[in-house]
Order: sequence, then structure tokens, then C-alpha cells
Amino acid sequence: MVELTESFESIFKTKLAKLLRTNRFGKSIYVFDELDSTQDYANALPITESVHGTIVIAKKQNVGKGRLGRSWISPEGGLWMSIVIRPDFSADNIIFTQFLGALAVADAIQQTTKIRSRLKWPNDVLINEKKVCGILVDVNLESKDKKIVMGLGLNANIESSLINNYLTADTTKATTLKEEYGNDIDLVNLTKSIVDRIEYYYNFLSSGKALEIVALWKQNSDMFGKRAIVYDGIEKIMGEVIDIDQDGSLLMKLGDDSIKKITYYRNVTFIES
Repeated sequence: MVELTESFESIFKTKLAKLLRTNRFGKSIYVFDELDSTQDYANALPITESVHGTIVIAKKQNVGKGRLGRSWISPEGGLWMSIVIRPDFSADNIIFTQFLGALAVADAIQQTTKIRSRLKWPNDVLINEKKVCGILVDVNLESKDKKIVMGLGLNANIESSLINNYLTADTTKATTLKEEYGNDIDLVNLTKSIVDRIEYYYNFLSSGKALEIVALWKQNSDMFGKRAIVYDGIEKIMGEVIDIDQDGSLLMKLGDDSIKKITYYRNVTFIES
């Protein structure tokens, strides 16, 4: 008699569904052993199969997506997840979905490992100045199927060398929760904590409290007062990071004491003092 064993997909989905205490997020969950990209899969889901809060998770990705068309290295052991959001807030607040995603990850890391992470504008989560997580947001508000897809790539139970060997010199080096914590992390519990906190912060946005999201984000960042180089489109800007504007833009003080507002960027690189 052949003994049947449950698949990764079935075990993960069942455990996560039982743990979640959210009202709307995670009521529909897709889990896969392997996908090209959770972001592509979530974006392609028809409206009938992607209610608000739908979650897509893959054990590994073959073509993980980062900002500006970059690839995201996504081997087995990480948390690769996309969440469908049906926004009930104005388009002006879309940028804050990156902020709330980063805040949720930072909270979940603290709850799970007691490690304090820090946030880098607008979508990175760092531990000891190394990147442990990135947030990607795709927006489609043009068609009837209006949605935001928040992608989350968290380096959990993997070796950072798998990532750092492929990074360019101007890219923030990567770390992993396993290396920082010293042990593997339970990915189901970590996912549960993240989704709980995403719903918590999403409720801030949907109730008109975007400025509270900004204030909380700033409390969790060490960027301010540091000198940095930022590429705003093709323009290279050098100055001191001084604040986050009310619309989520980065504010920098330049050498002539003028204030530059950054809304689009390629990289933020800190300058050693």
C-alpha cells in the first residue's frame, strides 16, 4: 500500500488559514510549490478569483520580480508572497501601500524573532544595514478590475550568499532572518504575523489616516540625517535625508541648502561620513 503524504501547498495553506484572525485578508489563499512569479500570477487572476486580501505564495520563484524590472532571487526557504488589494482609498494614497507593507514586515520580524529591523525609503526592510525584505507594488486602476498587487520578498531560511553573489556594487547587500536569528524561522507563523499587520495598517489608510502611517514609518527608519546619493530619473542628487513629505516623497537638503523632493528614484545609496 502506498502511503500518501500531503503536499507543501496543502500543508501551508491549511495551517495558515487556521492561524489567521483577519477580517478580510487571507480569505482566499493560493499556495504553490513553484511559480515563475507570485506577482504575475496575482496580477493575472480574474476579479472573480481575487477578492480583496487574496494571497498568493510560492515555495520558490523562477522569475521573481523587483523594482524597475529587476529580477528578485527567490530560492526555496524564503517567503515569496503577493497580496491583492481592492483599494477603498484615493489614488493619492497608493504610495503608502509600500509603507504599510514594510511596517507590517518589521512588526512581524520583531514578533517572531525579537530582532529590530529598520526601514529604508520607500520599500526596503533592513537588519544591520543589510536588506532582508523588499516590497513591490503594481497598480491597475484603469480597467474595471481595479486592484493593487503588493509583492513581498523576504529572505528567511536561505543563505545570503545566494543573493549577494549576484548583486551589483551600488546595491544594498542582503541578509537573511536565518543568519540574523541563528535558526530557521517557521514560515507559516511569520506569514500569519505579516498578514495580520498588513490588515491592521491597511485599516489606517482606508479610514483616512495616511499621515499616521508616515509617522510610524519614520519612527522605524534610521535614514534621517544621513548623506545619500539618489538618482531621480536620470538626475544624480547628493544631499542629506531630512524627512518624508506628507505625500510619501523623500525630502533631501542639498549643498546649497535648498530642499529637493524625490518622487521617483533608482537607488538610494548612503555616503560614509
